[in-house]
Amino acid sequence: MNIKHSVKRSAAGWALPLALCAASIAVAGSASAQDYSPDILELDGVETLAFPPTEQINLAQGGAIEFWVAADWGEGLEYDPPVVINIGEEGISYLVSVMRDRDGIVFSNADAEAVFLADLSDGRLHHITINVMEDGIVAYVDGQLVGTSEIRPMDLPSSGLFVGGLDAEGAYRFTGAIGQLRIWGEPLFEEDIEDFRMLDVLDAEGDDHPDIANLKALSDFAAKELVLVENVEEIE
Repeated sequence: MNIKHSVKRSAAGWALPLALCAASIAVAGSASAQDYSPDILELDGVETLAFPPTEQINLAQGGAIEFWVAADWGEGLEYDPPVVINIGEEGISYLVSVMRDRDGIVFSNADAEAVFLADLSDGRLHHITINVMEDGIVAYVDGQLVGTSEIRPMDLPSSGLFVGGLDAEGAYRFTGAIGQLRIWGEPLFEEDIEDFRMLDVLDAEGDDHPDIANLKALSDFAAKELVLVENVEEIE
């Protein structure tokens, strides 16, 4: 599956209001009408989460990573706050950051980076998806295509998956909210990103995510865990 086939299936917001963390997000134009509350992690620029290395988080052979993010910092920041990092002693396999001016996201590996512009300055939750194809990546914000790049995750030994930055002295960290991290073993179709971004992967009414068999991991931020999915029954 390559970049041109990722767009259509037929071709193959702590500026975050506290009430939003507690309340459901209204569903608009989703595959079915249900209330959805993403699994939310609030970060103050000090705390980070670290999960052990596992093949489930390796995207070098393709897949997708998606999450919600709300940026909560002002002007004058001198770095791009990291959201998710897969890193080891030989360097970064992949890193997704929010740009310091909150005007887009950055996807990086050990050798290069790609910038995708989008307005994230309102402090509200925004949905981010990075599809990893055979010949590059495709980025979506709030279900809308925002750009492509030829860079990809690198197949490097991992020390773990880190959320909100590295727990190391002098490391750059994220301030705001990160929600419902999901890692997939295959790229997601564009219409599925749009239709299912505001739904749980498993729907009690039977409208499960169509790519549920490819889900490799998802966050349980309340328990500060990353659930590794070997089969669907594990998350039911």
